[in-house]
Amino acid sequence: MPKEDWEKYKKPVEGLEEEKVNVVLDEKDIELLKAYGEGPYAKEIKELEKSIKDIQKSITEKIGVKELDTGLAPPSLWDLPADKQRLREEHALQVARCTKIIGEGDAAKYVISVKHIAKFVVALAQQVSPTDIEEGMRVGVDRA
Repeated sequence: MPKEDWEKYKKPVEGLEEEKVNVVLDEKDIELLKAYGEGPYAKEIKELEKSIKDIQKSITEKIGVKELDTGLAPPSLWDLPADKQRLREEHALQVARCTKIIGEGDAAKYVISVKHIAKFVVALAQQVSPTDIEEGMRVGVDRA
């Protein structure tokens, strides 16, 4: 109520309240009220969101084991004795970055850069295919 109209204000009398009329809504009114806050594509968006959730659920079911944020499998799937055995048999590799590929196919040579050490020109090991290595890729290097 504006301040300039405060003198004109009259307190309503308690006995003169208007009777409220209850109007029964028909189906069209109910549809209008339901659709009032929705946008023009609300139904289509809800259907698409539902289908996306269904597809996501089927993908997670097919994937099976979930990876953690660390990239490790859950501890229940760890095989510590086999890992210890592998560490005894195999030696650790050094990490390098492949900076350039010289040549093509089986005769290709690879320029790798080992951080804080040097750059080397190397060939592939017998277990690695030439299509597996790309420029800029991190690779494991045998120290020998």
